[in-house]
Parts: sequence; C-alpha cells; structure tokens
Amino acid sequence: MTGARRAYTVVEMMVVAGIVALLASLLVIPAYQNYQRERQTEDAARQLAQDIGYLERFAQDSAPYEGATIVVQSIDPLSYTCYSGRPTGLDAQSYIRGVLATRTFPEVMLQPGPLSRDSPLLFARNGSVQYVSQDQWADQHDPIAIQLVSRIDPSVTAVVGLDPFTGAASLDVQPTPVPSPSG
Repeated sequence: MTGARRAYTVVEMMVVAGIVALLASLLVIPAYQNYQRERQTEDAARQLAQDIGYLERFAQDSAPYEGATIVVQSIDPLSYTCYSGRPTGLDAQSYIRGVLATRTFPEVMLQPGPLSRDSPLLFARNGSVQYVSQDQWADQHDPIAIQLVSRIDPSVTAVVGLDPFTGAASLDVQPTPVPSPSG
C-alpha cells in the first residue's frame, strides 16, 4: 500500500509527552528553587524595611515619649515583633504599649549586628532611630546595616540600610553568584 500514513497511538504520544515533561522538570525545578531562595531573603528584607518605615511614621505621629520598637525574638530563623512604645529599661519615660506586628521568616536568618536579640531598634518621635550596643547608645550619625541571609543558601543575602539620624531605610539585595563555566 503506497502512500498510506501511519498514525501515532495514544501510548506513543503519552511516552513522548512524559519524556518532554521529565526533561523540562530537570531544567525548570532547580532554576525555580534558586529563584525561591532569592525571593525569600529579599521578601524578608523588604518586609523589614517596610516595618521600619511604618514604625518611623508611627513614632513621629505618636504621643510624646511613646515611640516604637522592634525586638528580635530569634535570629535563626528570623523572628521579630514591632511594638508601640519603648522599653522602660531603655527609656524611663516610656513603656511598651502594645504589639503592632509580629513577623517570622523560616528560611531567613539575621546576621549579628546592630539589630539583635540584645539590642532592639528604638524609634523616637523626632524621627531618629537608636539602639544600644555593648551597654552604650550607638552614634546616630553612623549608618546601620541589617544583613539577612538565606538559611538554605548562605550566598543569598539582602541588606537593609538605615540612617539612624533620619530613619530612612534602603534595600540592597545580593543575588546568588552565577558559577563561571569551567573550561
């Protein structure tokens, strides 16, 4: 029979589709996982920067001697609470009034630095941000860098920069370095 064409069976089509899906998943899944790791750290840093901005505005609009505070409960994984008011132990004219927000980021950790379990960030009504480091009030003219790191891939970092004099926050995300091809 010349000119007759043979059709593909459903089974043959399913096998081909399965092979294509397997090959695609081998390429797509690792790329998506890298993207997810980068996003988790970046999302945590963005949320922290937004919380800092919110607490800054909250403190400026608050009653005299009220202010606001960020207290870190855990650095690994990162967990913190935002409060209205300031701890009486650090500001005798204020006290913690209530919780404004609680955040936990299971795949992100906080590098030791100005913001830690031992040194909360204190937001004042005049727009400044303060913290105590080694039993000393930190200089309000030295910028603060709060570094967040992925718990899954430590090469993925994000830095929230904070000007303690003005309370302005900035964000710098360091993506995973791309490995160079070996030749």
